[in-house]
Amino acid sequence: MTSEDTELTTQLAALGRTKAYVEAGKLLSEQEDDVVYKLVEDDLSTDAGTGALTLTLIKGSSALAESGHTSGSSVLGTVCSACVGQICEDSADPETQKWTAISDTLLQVLPQLGPRSIIDIAFRVLAELKTSGTLPTPLASFLPMLLDTLGTIGSVEITSEDVSAVAAEDDVRVTRTGSELKAYWIESACSYKWHAQASVRVCALLRELVLTEAQVERVASRVQRQMECMELMELPAMVYQLLLLSRHGSKRNIVSGIFTFFDNMEKQLKDAHSDDERKRWRELGDIEGTIMLHISYGIKQDFELGDALIAFAKESSDSLSSFSFACLLSLARIHRFEDNVTVLLRTQLLRCMHDEDMRVGMVWVRPYLLESGSDAQELLHAVVERSSYGWDQVTQSLIQLCLNTMDYTARRNTYSPVACTQARQTCTRVLQTAFATHEFVRGEIVDQIMNRVVFQTKSHMHFLDLLQLLAANDVDTVRPYSTKIIDALDSISVMSSRTLEGLVRAIAPLFFDDVQFRSSLILVLRKILFAHGVDERRVALSGLFVLISCAAQSLDCEAGQRQSNVRLAVLLEVLGLLRRCLTQQPEIRKAAYDQLSTLLDEPFARNNAALLSTLHGIFQTEFMKYQADRSHDSPINFQLCVSPTTHKVTMPVASFMQCFAKLTLALESSSTLGPSGSESPSSIWTDVCTRFSRAQMEDFELDANGDFALDSPSGVRNNNTARLVIGCIDAAIEYELCSTTNTNPALVVELFSKFQRFSDVLCTRCVDERKKRVIGSASELSHMTLPTTLNVLELVLSDPRRMDNPDHALNCAPHDHTWFVAHTSGVSLWAANTAFVRHLLEIALARVTERAGMCEEPTHRVLHLAYIAYSGALAACARPLESGILDLPANLAKRSAKARSILYVAAESLVACTSVLQSRGKLDLLHVAVMRPQLMLFAPNDDPPTIDALLDAQYASALITGLRNTSEQMLAQKPVMAREATTVLTSLHAVCVQLSRTGNCCSNEGARAVIYKTMNETARWAFSLVGGELPGDANLLRNITMVLTSCQPFLQPETVFARPPLQLTFVSVPVDVRMDDYELGTLSRLIGSICTASRLLTNIEADPNETDEDEPNLGIFTARTIPALVTVLAAWFKAELHQVDWASTQLRRMSTSELAERPENDAEDLVMSIQVERRVCGRIHALSQLLLQLLSTVMPTQAATDQVIRMFHDLHRSFAHLTRTKLQCVQVPITESYIDCLSLICSTLNTHAHSMIIDKYGALVGSADTENPKKKTKLTSSKSAGKSHVLRNSTLVSSLVYQMELTEKYVGMVAAKHKTPLAHYLKRSLARDFRIERDRLHDPLQDTEGNSLDEESADTTMLMLDSPPPDMLDD
Repeated sequence: MTSEDTELTTQLAALGRTKAYVEAGKLLSEQEDDVVYKLVEDDLSTDAGTGALTLTLIKGSSALAESGHTSGSSVLGTVCSACVGQICEDSADPETQKWTAISDTLLQVLPQLGPRSIIDIAFRVLAELKTSGTLPTPLASFLPMLLDTLGTIGSVEITSEDVSAVAAEDDVRVTRTGSELKAYWIESACSYKWHAQASVRVCALLRELVLTEAQVERVASRVQRQMECMELMELPAMVYQLLLLSRHGSKRNIVSGIFTFFDNMEKQLKDAHSDDERKRWRELGDIEGTIMLHISYGIKQDFELGDALIAFAKESSDSLSSFSFACLLSLARIHRFEDNVTVLLRTQLLRCMHDEDMRVGMVWVRPYLLESGSDAQELLHAVVERSSYGWDQVTQSLIQLCLNTMDYTARRNTYSPVACTQARQTCTRVLQTAFATHEFVRGEIVDQIMNRVVFQTKSHMHFLDLLQLLAANDVDTVRPYSTKIIDALDSISVMSSRTLEGLVRAIAPLFFDDVQFRSSLILVLRKILFAHGVDERRVALSGLFVLISCAAQSLDCEAGQRQSNVRLAVLLEVLGLLRRCLTQQPEIRKAAYDQLSTLLDEPFARNNAALLSTLHGIFQTEFMKYQADRSHDSPINFQLCVSPTTHKVTMPVASFMQCFAKLTLALESSSTLGPSGSESPSSIWTDVCTRFSRAQMEDFELDANGDFALDSPSGVRNNNTARLVIGCIDAAIEYELCSTTNTNPALVVELFSKFQRFSDVLCTRCVDERKKRVIGSASELSHMTLPTTLNVLELVLSDPRRMDNPDHALNCAPHDHTWFVAHTSGVSLWAANTAFVRHLLEIALARVTERAGMCEEPTHRVLHLAYIAYSGALAACARPLESGILDLPANLAKRSAKARSILYVAAESLVACTSVLQSRGKLDLLHVAVMRPQLMLFAPNDDPPTIDALLDAQYASALITGLRNTSEQMLAQKPVMAREATTVLTSLHAVCVQLSRTGNCCSNEGARAVIYKTMNETARWAFSLVGGELPGDANLLRNITMVLTSCQPFLQPETVFARPPLQLTFVSVPVDVRMDDYELGTLSRLIGSICTASRLLTNIEADPNETDEDEPNLGIFTARTIPALVTVLAAWFKAELHQVDWASTQLRRMSTSELAERPENDAEDLVMSIQVERRVCGRIHALSQLLLQLLSTVMPTQAATDQVIRMFHDLHRSFAHLTRTKLQCVQVPITESYIDCLSLICSTLNTHAHSMIIDKYGALVGSADTENPKKKTKLTSSKSAGKSHVLRNSTLVSSLVYQMELTEKYVGMVAAKHKTPLAHYLKRSLARDFRIERDRLHDPLQDTEGNSLDEESADTTMLMLDSPPPDMLDD
C-alpha cells in the first residue's frame, strides 16, 4: 500500500469515527474506481480486520447519494460491487461479526443502488455460482431482495460486456427489461451445476424470490433433479425448501415430484441384500419420517398444500407407494383433513380388494386387463413394518384407519363380501402388529375395542375376535390395560349373550393370570346372576359357562403344577357360583341345564374329573328330590314339577334329565363313576329307561283325548306335563343311544315309540287361542344335541365306501374298520326304523339351522352332517339298476304319505350345511369332507387341511358329478321324487358357484382344466334337463336355471381358461365378438323356449321359421313357472350388468389425462382402453340380444312383464354408465362396437319396450275377463289399495323413462365432444311416445267405489319426466 493510500485510509477512518459520512462520501467520489476496489479489498482481506473502513465507505457513499450529489449513486454502486466481489472471492468464516455487519449494511442501502449497479452485482453473483457451484453465505438475505429489485427495473440498454450472453451479438446494444434479466438469471442458475453442500442455500435463495408459475415449475424441477445427487441426510432440508417454494404455486407438481423421487428410491433399495443396502434402507426410513414431519408442518401453514396432496392421491390411487400412503396417514393427524384422508384411504383399501375380486371372477374381460398397480395389503404391512423406525408418527393414524375400516365393513356397503372380509382380516393383522410393536397405542386400541363392545356396534364381534388374538399372543402386553376392561364390565347387564360369551372368551387368559381381574369379573357376574331381570341373569349365565369351559379346557392342556392348581381353584369357584344358579327360577335353571348339556358334549369336559365329580354330587341330590316311588311306572314325580295353582313348570325336569344323562355317560367313560349298586348313575338310568318304556299316558295323568289347548288352565297343565314327559323320554333315548355299558337296541325302539305316540298327541291337540297348531313336528320337542345325533346317524346311514374299504381315512383307532362294521350291524334294528332315522335327521337339521338363543354349531359338525347326508343317503340315488329303478336300501325306499322321506330330509340337511358353510366362508371344505373325509375335518381344528389344487378340483368335480347323477335319477322317478331333486339342485347350485370362483383364480393348469370340463358339462346337462320330461314345478325349473347361470361363464372356449388368471405385462389380445354368442347360446335357447311358450299361452301363434327342431318340452312352461324363470334370469342379468359396470370403470382408470404427457409411441393404455371398451360393448350387445327376445314377446303374467321392464331399465343404466365413462376418456374414440350397441338399445329395444309398456297398461286397465264377461273381476277392496296399485306400476315405468332420458343426455354429450352425429340412432321421442295421458287411462277404482280418484290422486298417475323418481336419484 502506497503512502497516498495510507493517508486516504487514515482520513476515511477519521471521518468514520466522527460520523462525518457526507465528507467521507465526497472524498470517496474524488477517487478512481480502482482505488475504491483496492480500499475494500485491503480492508476485507485482512483476517484481523473488522470491516470498519468498508462500512464507512458504504455509509459515506449512501449519505452522499442522499444529499443529492450527482455521483453519489455511482459511488455507492462501486462500493457495493466491490464488497460483493470481495465476499465472493474471500473464503473467510461466514459466521464472523464482520460479514454479518456488511451484509446488513448492503441490505439497507439496496434501495439507493442504480439499475446498472444492481445488474452488475446480480450477475457477479451468478458468475460465482457458475464457477464454484455455490453462493456466498453472507449474502443469503441480501440476494433475494437484490433479484426482486432487479425484476422491477424498467428497460435498460446493455451490451455483452455488461451481461455475458444476454446480447444477441457481440458489441451490439440491446434493450432488456428487469423482469427479462431476472428470468435469465433464474434460468441460468437452474442450468448450472450446484455443489452438493450448497444445494440447500441455492434452493433457499430461489424459493424466496417472487416467481411466476412457470419459474416455480422450473425451479422445482431443478431442485428435484439436484436431490438425486445429494446425501440422504441433506434430503429433508431440500424437501422443506420445496414445500416453501410451493407457496408460489404449482403445488400439485411439487408434491408429485417429491413422491416420485422417494418412490424411485424405495424401488431401488427395497430388495436390499448386502449389509450396506440394508443400512441405507433403514436410514431412508428415518429420513422419510423427518420429511413427513416437514410435510405436516408445511400443510399446517398452508392448507392448500394439503388439498394438493389429497388431489394427487385421488388421481394416483392405483399407484400409491408406501411413502405416499404414510404421508397421507401423517396428513390425517391434522383435524381439517382427518375425515377426508380416512375415507380416501379406506376407499382405496376396499376398492383394491374389490377390484381384485371382480377381476378374478370376470373371465370374459380378464384377458384385456392388467394386474392392479398397487396392493393395499402390502402398503399397510409396509407402513406397519417401518413404523418401528422412522415412521412412528403415522401409527396413530394407521390405527384409526384400521378401526374405521373394520366398522365400515360391518355395515352394508357397495363392496363385495369377499373384499370386506379380506379388508377386515388385513386390518386385524395390522392392529395385532401395531399392538405388539408400539406401547403408546396399546391403551388406545383397548379403549376403542371396549367402547364398541359396550355400545354393541355392528362390528363389535370382530373387535372381540381382535381382543382374543391380542390376549392369546401375549397376555403380558394386555395386562397393564386390564383396568379399562374392568370398567367396561359394568355394562355386562345390557349386553347380549353372544357379546358376553365373546368378551369372556377373549379375556380368559387375563382371568386366569390376574387375581384382581378375576375377582372383578366374578363379582360382576355374581351381581348380575341375582339381578331382578331374568334376561340379565340369562346373559350372566352364558358368561359363566364360558368361564367354566375355558377353565376345563385349560386344565386339559399341558401346564405347570402351579398353573394347574390355580386353574382348578378357579374352576371350583365358578362351579360354586353355578350351584347357586341351580336354585333360581325355572327359566334360569333350564338355561343352565341346556348349556351344561352342551358343555358335556366336549371332550375336555368329559375328561375333567373335578368338573364331573362336582356335578355328580349336585345332580345325584337333585334327582332324589323328584324320583318317584318304584311302585309306579313313572320314574319321575311330575306333580312336583308343575305348579298346582298356576300350572306353570316349576322344575325343568326334561332339561335336567338330559343333562344328567350326559353327565352319566361322561362318568361311564371315565374313572370317576363312583360306587356301584342301585344308587350309581348307571343303575339309576337303567331303571329310568325301563320304566319309561313300560309307561302309558295314564301313568302321567294324561289322556290322549284330553284338553291340551293353551287357552284353558287344564290344557296348560296337560301341555306342560306332556312336554316334560316327552323331554324325559327323549333324554332316556339319548342315554341309550350313547351308553356303552347297557346296549339294548330294542329298548331304544320301544322308547322311541313312546316318544312318537306322545308327540303325535301333543302336536295334534296343542292349539292356541286361534285354534292353530303350535308344534309343527316331533323334532321341536326333542332336546337331543347334534353330537349324539351325528354319532348315531353315522351308523344307521353308513357310508358304503367306509364299509367296503378297511383303509378308509375314518377307519382308525379306536373306531377302526372292525368296530365300524360291528356297530353298524348292531344298530340294524334302528336303521330299519324309517321314522326313527327321519327323526334323527330332522333333529340334526334343526340344530344346524337354529340361531336365536343358542350358539351356532361349530364348522366341523356341520361338515360331518353334510358327509352323512350325502354319503349315507343321497349317494345311493346315483346308482340305478339297468332297468332305471333306483337301488335304494329299504329305509330309504320306504315313503310315508304324511311324513317327509329320509332322502328329502337328507337333501334339506345338505342344503342347510351348504348355506351355513357359505355364510362362514368355509364352503370350499364341503367337497373335501364329502368326497375325501378326514378325522381332522370332523374334529375341532382351526387350521383346515392343505390339499393340492389338482386334488381339490377333482374332489369338487366328483361332488358335482355325484349331485348331478343323484338329481337326474330322482327326476327319472317323477313325480315321486321331484321335491328331493329340487332340493339337491339347490346344493348343486351353491357348490357350482364356489367352484366357479375357485376356477377363476386358480393358477394350476391341471386344476383349471378339470374345473372347466366339469362346469361346462354341468351347464349343458342343466339345459338338457329343460328339454326332458319334467314336472311343471316352478321351484324345480328355477333351481335348474340357477345351476345353468352359475356355470354359464364356463361355456366359453377352453382356450380362454388356458390363460393365467392375471397378466403382469401388456399383451394385445384380439377381441373376438363371437365369444359372447358362444357363451350365452344356451341361455338364448332357454329364453327362446320361454318366449315360444308365452306366445302359446297368450294365444299368439309362433313364427314357423323360428321353431327349433330341438325345441324342449313346452308343457313345463306355464303361467306359474314362467314368472319364476324370468325372475331368475332377471337376477342373473343384473349380476352380468354389474360386471359390465365394473369393467367400464377399468376403462376410465386406463385412460387418464396423463396420456397427453406421454411419448407418441407409448400408447399401451389407449390400446387397452379401446380393447376393453370393445369387449364391454360386445357384452352389452349380447345381453341386449337376449333381452330383445323377451321384449318382443307378450308375457303371460303381470309379474313376468315387470321383471322384463326391470331388466331393460338395468340395461339402460349400464349403457348410460359406459357412455358417461367415455366422456372422461377423450382419447378413446367412438368405436363401431359402441355404435352397434347404441343402435340396438336406443332404436330397436326402445321400440319394443314402448309396445310392451302400452300392452302392460292396457292389461292393467282392461281387468274384465274376456272369456267370461259376466264374471265379476276381483278388484281391490279399498280406494287406498287401488291407488297404491296404480302408483306402484307407474313408478316402474317412470323410472325406466327417466333412465332412458339420462342415456340420451349422455349420448348427446359424447356426440358433441367427438363431433360425431349420433342423434339419428334415437328413434323414439321420450317426450312424445312415452307420455301417458291421464285422461285416457281407465280408473280401476270406479269399479269398486263408484268414484274416480280425486284430482290430487289422479295427478300422481302422470309420469313426471321433469323430476326423477326417488329410486333414480343415485344416478
